[in-house]
Amino acid sequence: MKVEIVEKSENPLFQRVEIKLKVDHAGEPTPKRLDVRAQVAAQLGVAEELVVIEKLAGAYGKQEASGIARAYSSKERLEALEPKYILARGLPKEAKPEEKPAEKPKAEKPEPEEKKVEAKKEEKPKEKVEKAKGEEKGG
Repeated sequence: MKVEIVEKSENPLFQRVEIKLKVDHAGEPTPKRLDVRAQVAAQLGVAEELVVIEKLAGAYGKQEASGIARAYSSKERLEALEPKYILARGLPKEAKPEEKPAEKPKAEKPEPEEKKVEAKKEEKPKEKVEKAKGEEKGG
């Protein structure tokens, strides 16, 4: 795997370096974000914890991936500016926080139309029979 920095620009307002990169991974699957992050950090001479890989996408039919990364000046700036889901993507599976989605109460399945129609058919004859019996008694 070879990581090449295509474009690098300083962003003094956010105190970070924004990077466009290209990863050549001939004969291998698309590399993991952690591996790319380590190589980008080594090329820039910063700590891995200060680098965030925003996007890493493989090109169809090529052994090449392109991506966007950002290297921050401090951990505080990184945590203040990056969304939590992007930070979670960059963590190894063991370190990711386990969030269980809130369980929704199971909704009852609606009855199929056939059963509803059958139930209505059954009710109508009974009503007619009861009315007929009532008329016989009262008359």
